[in-house]
Amino acid sequence: MSKDAIAAEGICVMVVDDHVSTRRLVADVLRAGGIRRVVVVDSAAEALATLAEIQPDVLITDWMMPEMDGAALARVIRQAAVTADPRVPDPRLPIIMLSSGRTRMDVERSRAAGIDAFLVKPFTPARVLERVATVYRRKTDFVISPTYVGPDRRRAREDEPYAGPLRRRTDVARAVDAEARALLCAQILEEMTTFQRLIEARGGLDLPLRQMACRVMQALRQRAHAVADRGLERAAASLNRYVTAVGGAAKADPEVVATHLDTLRVLSLLATDDPKAAVILRQLDRAVTHRIESYLASVAA
Repeated sequence: MSKDAIAAEGICVMVVDDHVSTRRLVADVLRAGGIRRVVVVDSAAEALATLAEIQPDVLITDWMMPEMDGAALARVIRQAAVTADPRVPDPRLPIIMLSSGRTRMDVERSRAAGIDAFLVKPFTPARVLERVATVYRRKTDFVISPTYVGPDRRRAREDEPYAGPLRRRTDVARAVDAEARALLCAQILEEMTTFQRLIEARGGLDLPLRQMACRVMQALRQRAHAVADRGLERAAASLNRYVTAVGGAAKADPEVVATHLDTLRVLSLLATDDPKAAVILRQLDRAVTHRIESYLASVAA
């Protein structure tokens, strides 16, 4: 089941977070990804008070919240499978834990509380939408025991292949994997479409979106390397070169960031041997170099 199919089904996602900026960003990403029914609340108490009325299909909760944290909220929801709780219509509700860290202890505590998946901050739009689609479509046994209530934990750690750079000595340089590249290009187009909706919804490339764009480009750089597409890899690396040179995403010109997003979109529509790709990459290199030189000159003046 694709993310498009998930959105088309009209599912409802509840976002629980006491920080308004994070709450808004997650909600904006979900809506930009085509999920129209998004409900945001600012506490676990409010979530429990509205679950029966809203009946969400997926719940995303922040870990660190005052009074009742995300793990405690998950335990209350799961415990309703043992002792009926009128506030909880479905104890099996898929729960995604939003956290700024993911230590081994964090993972164990969250799994013990009965969550279905982690979403680590900072996140990308693709990761948010992938997590929602995964927990919604995943069919696992639900365990009710004296020591644990929640989805069966005896499953694969992740259901996605490694898409990072080659690191072992046995890894060899290879030609572009046409099938893997086609999949990557489709993912890029989806990601860029989501980004455009986010930009429109938030009235421009604000700082959170510029930071998110940098993370997206880092991920795309690794995935392009994995399929041996040097053009896509070079374009994705270009934004990091620019942001590093100017001193971070906060100082990055939104126009330059937007140019990189548009360049990735255009390149993903071209064949690897299309001469237009080489021209586009040269133009991007020149534009970025000029922007960096102009920034450094203004700082030195």
